[in-house]
Amino acid sequence: MKKILFALCLLLFASCTRDVVLVLPPVSPRLVLNASVSPDTDVTAFLSKSWFVLDTVTDDGVEDGSIQVFINDRLQGRMQPVSDSRFTGRYVLPGCRVRAGDRLRLEAEAGGFDPVGGETVIPDPVEVLSVDTVRFTRFGYGGYEYPSIRLYVRFRDKLDKRNYYRLIIEKQTEFQKGDSVITCSSMYRSELNYTDWLGVVYEDPVFRSTVTNPVIEQLDGTTCRGTFTDDMFDGKDYTVRSSFWPVDSSFKGDSVTTTVHYDIRLMAISEEYYRYLVVIRNFSISNVLSVEGKMLHLEERLRMGDEIMKTYIYEGGFGIVAGCQLAHRRFTMPFGDKEPSWNPFAVYD
Repeated sequence: MKKILFALCLLLFASCTRDVVLVLPPVSPRLVLNASVSPDTDVTAFLSKSWFVLDTVTDDGVEDGSIQVFINDRLQGRMQPVSDSRFTGRYVLPGCRVRAGDRLRLEAEAGGFDPVGGETVIPDPVEVLSVDTVRFTRFGYGGYEYPSIRLYVRFRDKLDKRNYYRLIIEKQTEFQKGDSVITCSSMYRSELNYTDWLGVVYEDPVFRSTVTNPVIEQLDGTTCRGTFTDDMFDGKDYTVRSSFWPVDSSFKGDSVTTTVHYDIRLMAISEEYYRYLVVIRNFSISNVLSVEGKMLHLEERLRMGDEIMKTYIYEGGFGIVAGCQLAHRRFTMPFGDKEPSWNPFAVYD
């Protein structure tokens, strides 16, 4: 009996693996132009270069490029490179801002590359009516309890056209010691290479309406990038629901004061931005889950990557030029008696 079970186990494991022969001829790098533009800030873009999957890349920013800005087919000027310690290849056109309904086009070039360009239409702003929160306890593995917050964002949708949205929840923690302040975010690495982790679950049914991959349906919103349309509530007021954890209080210590903020951003986004995020969302799950018990193999992940490139390739390069409008609310947590588990100033002490 033991021999039979052992043989069955070998057969089971053998059926779950297979060799894949990949032919990956090297390709020449292309320009990558990315921009998410809103009326709140000057037109900004990032110019970089693509790289081969087997390359070791430490910095792909292109700082000697040229980017022209067109609004409604009129040239506004040439963007200037920005010296930034965190990001290379950042460009801005000072004083140039867009308005709702504007058609924005960016055209970029750099020595040794084919020119690249992309365009978008800036969406109308979103009207947020209210933001409400409810505290609750989430139960995890082993019965562990996570203090959590459920979020209700009510907003007004405009009638007679398909609108696209994105909900973003970010935790920001400010550590202050004397005149020095260090800010850590759940979305970006700080100067100390630290990320303030935050778990977000997009619970509302509108987030599942964007699912195009059966695997994502199993994730219950945990990998959703917060994108949705107004297909379920066209022209009506709607309350979108999500939740997040952990919930931390601010803390005033003897030498360091910690202030915790939760930033809620509801964005109206252009169609290009929406489609890009949906494809990325499908692609992001390929390393961790299975479809009907079968792991997604490497060739399937490459197919998904090819879908991204085919959808968002410009003339001669890659990237996306997207438009958005932002509605922002911030919650600052009251001071409590629980000391934070990490203190960035301890790194220097």
